[in-house]
Amino acid sequence: MNDSGADSNATVLSIDKCKSLQENMNKKDVEKNDPCWDLRRVDSYMDVASIVEPPPPEMLADIPDGGYGWVVAAAGFLSNFVVFGVSTIWGVFSQAFATSILQGKASTIELMTVGSTANVCLNIFTPLSVLFVRYGTRFNYGLGSILMCAGIVLAGFSTEIWQLYLSFGILFGLGASFVYMSVASVIPQWFTTRRSTAMGISSAGTGLGGLALSPMASSLIEKYGLPWAFRIVGLTSFGICCLGTLLVKDRIPRSQRKRLPIKSPIQPSLLKNIDYNIWLLGAVVGLMGYLTPMFYLPKYAAHIGINDKDSSNLLGIMCAMNAVGRLVFGFVADRIGPLNTFTIASMLAGLFTFLIWPFATSYDILLAYAILWGFTCGTYYTFAAPVTGSIVGVDKIAPGLAILFIASAASAMGTPIAAAIQASTPHGGYIGIQMFIGAVYVAGGTICLALKYKVTHSLISRY
Repeated sequence: MNDSGADSNATVLSIDKCKSLQENMNKKDVEKNDPCWDLRRVDSYMDVASIVEPPPPEMLADIPDGGYGWVVAAAGFLSNFVVFGVSTIWGVFSQAFATSILQGKASTIELMTVGSTANVCLNIFTPLSVLFVRYGTRFNYGLGSILMCAGIVLAGFSTEIWQLYLSFGILFGLGASFVYMSVASVIPQWFTTRRSTAMGISSAGTGLGGLALSPMASSLIEKYGLPWAFRIVGLTSFGICCLGTLLVKDRIPRSQRKRLPIKSPIQPSLLKNIDYNIWLLGAVVGLMGYLTPMFYLPKYAAHIGINDKDSSNLLGIMCAMNAVGRLVFGFVADRIGPLNTFTIASMLAGLFTFLIWPFATSYDILLAYAILWGFTCGTYYTFAAPVTGSIVGVDKIAPGLAILFIASAASAMGTPIAAAIQASTPHGGYIGIQMFIGAVYVAGGTICLALKYKVTHSLISRY
């Protein structure tokens, strides 16, 4: 499609209109020259975390909408199990470092920034995967798995903070970006109407990874020590990723992939769109509060007298509720709209932080916070793509997400900021961190509410 505003307005049909046509027209009755023909095959779920250009139209004509695609979705589950499972339990590892190998050698800010660095690399390196698209998904998945798991294992040999930055921060983050994007771009090749279900299966690995790996890491640290805990987690992750590498498969033949042009997914012209800029701001501000509770939960639990085993269980429950929340809010969004749902969830995550965490002086209250905050905290990853598509248009979903991913890397600064706030709080208290996390979630939700009103001129309409 032409990139000019006039041509886009004249030729691009809305997602809702295309879906309406799809419901009322048999596939055989739709002519290939209908402007909705291609768009209805690359519907709003093509957008789920994929910044890779969609396959050529001829490759979309016979999408199986299942079949081996379910195996590919399982490979996505395995990748997310490792990528997000390991990254979200950094708090367990950092607490162990602070009380053993790096005690007196690294500050809380430095340790928390290691986990944030991994998240930054996960985001900013995602466009790099476009350069390797012609080599296939299995290549990207395998290469990323090697880099990612090597980063975990090498972290176990670290005796200085800078070594953790290089191993867990940069190497793990770089590999994770390749694995994450390889799955995000291949699932849409296999599904149309069942694409949301397939992506849901893939995304479920995110929460279940944290649920399984958090108590596992805590137990390994207690039995074998921190270095061997890293090595065992890294080698276990590598085995899981090897299975995923064998299972994942492209539908686009290698000969077709070699003809795909290599082009940048970044389109700076999108930054001229005021609504898109507001969305970027709201998403990034809200996301600044996402990692900090996960990283700080083990440290805070120890502060109020909870043992390591129970604190790791709390983190696992928080991660599990994260996965449940994404599924439930995805169902809600089908009825009230993705931006509305994201706004509500962000507000709730902030309110739960304001109203529960400061008073969590026992295991039971902290458990309530872990359940409620975990349920509402992760909707950005569910709705980043649908909201972006509704603002910039489906034809620009790839560059829209590319810029969003890069911008969201700035949200990783939330954890170092929280650590700096704690350092300046009398007696190293947590009230400053708690207020900061609650504030950024509420601020992000408020910005998105303002965006919704700007676009629809209503606070209660579906969007």
